[in-house]
Amino acid sequence: MFGGKKCMIPPPKLCPDCRLQRRVAWRNERFMYKRKCDATGKDIISMYPPDSPFKIYEQSVWWSDSWNALDYGRDFDFNRPFFEQFRELQLEVPRLALVNKNSHNSQYTNHAGDNKDCYLSATIFESEDIYYSDWVIDHCRDLVDCSYVMEGCELCYEIYYGWGSYQAFFSEFTKRCQNIWFCYDCMNCKHCFLCSNLRNKEYCFENNQLTKEEYEKKIKSLLPWSHSNLKEYKTKYIKMKEGQAVHPAIYQVQSLDSSGDLLFQTENCQHCFDIIGSKDCRYCQSVIDVKDCLDIYHVGWAELMYECHAISNGYQCFACHFTYDNSNSIYCDCTQNCKNVFGCCSLNQQEYCIMNKKYSKDEYNSLVPKIIEHMQNTGEWGEFFPMEYSPFAYNQSRAPEFIPITKEEAKSKNIRWSDYVPPAPDSNKTILASNLPEMTSDIPDDVLDWAIKCEITSTPYQIIRKELEFYRKSGLPIPRRHPNQRYIDRISMRTPWKLFNRKCDKCSKEIESTHSPEKPEKIYCEKCYLKEVY
Repeated sequence: MFGGKKCMIPPPKLCPDCRLQRRVAWRNERFMYKRKCDATGKDIISMYPPDSPFKIYEQSVWWSDSWNALDYGRDFDFNRPFFEQFRELQLEVPRLALVNKNSHNSQYTNHAGDNKDCYLSATIFESEDIYYSDWVIDHCRDLVDCSYVMEGCELCYEIYYGWGSYQAFFSEFTKRCQNIWFCYDCMNCKHCFLCSNLRNKEYCFENNQLTKEEYEKKIKSLLPWSHSNLKEYKTKYIKMKEGQAVHPAIYQVQSLDSSGDLLFQTENCQHCFDIIGSKDCRYCQSVIDVKDCLDIYHVGWAELMYECHAISNGYQCFACHFTYDNSNSIYCDCTQNCKNVFGCCSLNQQEYCIMNKKYSKDEYNSLVPKIIEHMQNTGEWGEFFPMEYSPFAYNQSRAPEFIPITKEEAKSKNIRWSDYVPPAPDSNKTILASNLPEMTSDIPDDVLDWAIKCEITSTPYQIIRKELEFYRKSGLPIPRRHPNQRYIDRISMRTPWKLFNRKCDKCSKEIESTHSPEKPEKIYCEKCYLKEVY
């Protein structure tokens, strides 16, 4: 509503998968680059590479009063498409290098806040000593190579979906577990190895109950790990998941009248994935505490959102990207603490602005409907920003994780692709990962000065001091793969954000599942799954 005039939003022109692809192509969270601040010339860390066409300011400058985004304001030209004009504004107004608030010694983190001593991690909050991880929230500490970890997890390695666990390694879907290795779907378990679907168990090895002495003797024979032995048990773990473990068709906890997967405390959420504490939503992914939302991705603590990405503490926003503490915002990018803004970029604490130009309330409510009518005529109204205008090249965004395309396909669709390769680490020595010693105890301290070539991609990477201390303390070998490759390996365990029709492998009931019918795992309906594990 603008001055009493109602502007209707049309139904989408694209299918849900294509709408998702368009949104995720606007997100880069893990790739971080060394570059210059365009305001000070200072070396900074940014989510935008040095060859990015945008003006990038370091955080302290962007948030300061040394510049004003209103200085870039312009009149709307009714003779040209909106998206074309907005792109020109994007290229002119400085952008924030990273999203990293109230953190200490964590300059290599993005979409993060209130952290301490964290490195090369993204979407992490209120945590400490987190390395090469993503989606870590709620007072976790001492984690390496973990994803979707919550509720105070500590001293964990290679965990995917963990809650409140301590010393959990190479495990998935663990809740309140301690001292476990290679475990899948275990809850309230201690001292378990290569186990699946256990509840309230202790001293179990390959789902067999042992005495404390028997278990400790077996574990002692394995630790500390050699690279070869660890590799062998990783293979055994995969075989266990495919052959022995029972998988629920969809993973839901305290969810009512909802469809999708990885739903926690939801009500009436349809075709949603990775959502927590939400209600009345549809086609939403990776959201926390949202209500009445449609087609959103990575949004938290928000209400009445449509076709949005990277929103926090928002109300009634449409087609917005990377906005925090905004309300009544439409087609905005990188705006913070704003309300009643349309087609704006990099504004902070502003109201009644169009294309970064300030208006009175009456002028705003009169002009916006005219722009919407113009966008209706050009076919732009109702659509999220086009992929070709994303701040990131397709292969620098998260889009390839969900919808992989080739460089040639991207070019044929006018989607930007980057050939930028970051410079190799400055090191005293370069070594092939295959030439690393089998045991971490045999690796000298000066490994911190080496460049190690990934065994898969040959991309060089380095080990940092606290990371080395973690491996030594945990009896783990030095990883032989680049952090990016380890991330790819980890997310390959994830089922797609897609529902398949199939039958329960126990009772043959028709079910929906993110596990496709040709997969080898045992997939059970909710009733059969609960009967199996409890």
